[in-house]
Amino acid sequence: LPSAQCAQHLRDVISVDKEISDKVVKTISVVKSDEVVEGEEPSEARVLRIQFEATDAKMLRVSVSTTYDMMNVALKCFAEFGA
Repeated sequence: LPSAQCAQHLRDVISVDKEISDKVVKTISVVKSDEVVEGEEPSEARVLRIQFEATDAKMLRVSVSTTYDMMNVALKCFAEFGA
């Protein structure tokens, strides 16, 4: 993501809602990038890591799709109004 602040805001936005089923566990964290980008702090944590664990394929699909949609809306809002 463009910045650590954006990554943290996005994590906060998609962490609000609980999963609709206990068959899916979603873990969201902001981690450091392995890439070194010129002009940026190398230790800046700006990568959003989302780990899904599920016992049911259908519920996993629903969770991933919902999370993707929420991220999409949040990123569009960040682009429009600033993060």
